[in-house]
Amino acid sequence: MIRKAIPLFLLAALTVAQSGHAAREGYIFPGLIMNHYLIANGPEGPIHGGESAITDMLLHADGYVYGSTEATWGAESCHIFRTDSKGSEHVLNLTDKLPGQPKIIDMDHGPDGTIIGVTSTYNEIFDDKKQSYEGGHIFSFDPATGAFVDHGIVSKGNGLNCVAVDVVHNRVYTVSYPEGKLFAYDYKTKEILDFGVVMKPWRVKDLGRVSWRGVPKVLILTDEGTVYFSTYTDAGMQKDDQGEATNIGTQGGRIFRLRYGDKRPTFTGAVVPTQKGMSDDPLYENGIASAVRANDGGFWCGTINDGFLFKFYPSTSTIINKGKAFQYWNLRSLAYGGDGRLYMLGGRDYDNAWLLRYDTMTGSIDCLGWPTHTTQMGVICADKYGRILMGENLRSSYIWVYGECGRITVEDEAGAVKPGAGGEVRQP
Repeated sequence: MIRKAIPLFLLAALTVAQSGHAAREGYIFPGLIMNHYLIANGPEGPIHGGESAITDMLLHADGYVYGSTEATWGAESCHIFRTDSKGSEHVLNLTDKLPGQPKIIDMDHGPDGTIIGVTSTYNEIFDDKKQSYEGGHIFSFDPATGAFVDHGIVSKGNGLNCVAVDVVHNRVYTVSYPEGKLFAYDYKTKEILDFGVVMKPWRVKDLGRVSWRGVPKVLILTDEGTVYFSTYTDAGMQKDDQGEATNIGTQGGRIFRLRYGDKRPTFTGAVVPTQKGMSDDPLYENGIASAVRANDGGFWCGTINDGFLFKFYPSTSTIINKGKAFQYWNLRSLAYGGDGRLYMLGGRDYDNAWLLRYDTMTGSIDCLGWPTHTTQMGVICADKYGRILMGENLRSSYIWVYGECGRITVEDEAGAVKPGAGGEVRQP
């Protein structure tokens, strides 16, 4: 159901009446959230409670947005689903295919309409020497035929943290976690190339949660097959027991590249925008949290801790810093809406998430708010109409549909036609 907008005089009255909570009133204006629906199907399945935390979403050529999940709160299975922005449909239980894999971490478009993804497990497993984990898998799935292929384990005992597919050279790039190695897998020859540790992470415990900071979260791939990533360390170049360098990162966020045929990544000279004076904070980590291709050959990128928005041009290794989009950190996900503007999801991992909008023509940034003050989201994606889908990463996760940016008319549940905002659809 589409909610009607509250008249301005009533909205003002409500604001005065709730002045005690005014500092935390940030809801997206009523009527702009067109729909929201659960991913879990309840105790009867196929997606049970605790199996619906959304980790990634991709707009596919068939018009559906395909999403992945992870298991939370003691659950075991992760899934792939698809959505048309009206509701979700279960596609497959990946843990049935790959036992012992509770998380789909990342997905990308593969050859011939396939989807290629990578898996991992809980940080608690990595941190407990008594626990065992075989390692994260690379897999592919064909939405048209339902064919599923297990491409196997890249690094034993380690999960996989991100993925990028080079269909020109038949390669899948990924980074192991918490090990921090960059790998390339040839999905035709089955050859695995190990490019070594690109970021020796450090173990951090915050509010009882253990994680390994510094491992690249995003791989940026250009059309010619060059892969880019960022690294960060808290103490400059780290060395092993023999005094040899164990990672290629240096203090602060640095962007590296690996061209097809290279043996090792090299520093591009580009530095991720950084808030100065934070390097002595044990929880501080600077790097690229999200990236999306721009129309001029560059890539829009959001940073991890600081929440800077910047554009990176691979051809010249140039960075244009647009500044902090809002007061919190972590621009976790980016997508173009049907109105041609860039939509950004910001917020800390375990706090409510904010939807922001950047006008690439005027340079203005709007903070649009959140669906509810408890909404914890991990990823956004545009559907075929250019509307923005926001996926929660909670035990019982919803998808929220933000409709102001749609390019053509859409229908509400009653069949009434509502006009879209115009603009072109771009691949998220």
